[in-house]
Amino acid sequence: MPIDKKDLRRCLVQKFGFQDVPGTKHDAVALFVKDRKVATTRFSRGRDTINPAILSQIAKQIWVQLSYLQGMYDWHNSCEDYLELLRHNDRL
Repeated sequence: MPIDKKDLRRCLVQKFGFQDVPGTKHDAVALFVKDRKVATTRFSRGRDTINPAILSQIAKQIWVQLSYLQGMYDWHNSCEDYLELLRHNDRL
């Protein structure tokens, strides 16, 4: 099921603390923890929705499975849960 690009981007920025990455070809957001870039993902400027194949790529870029990304988008997973998962998987 495609999801709205703006909604996913807004979710990552507002709920999970991702920040805009200026000066890139695509709209990009990155997660910084203690001034260290932990994850970066990009959004095509040409599309309003994101198909499942692209969602899978985004999930890999932010170090989660697709089902976890869906939970982030649906607001089932918290920022603390996400950071704990990154710690558990040695990404922090």
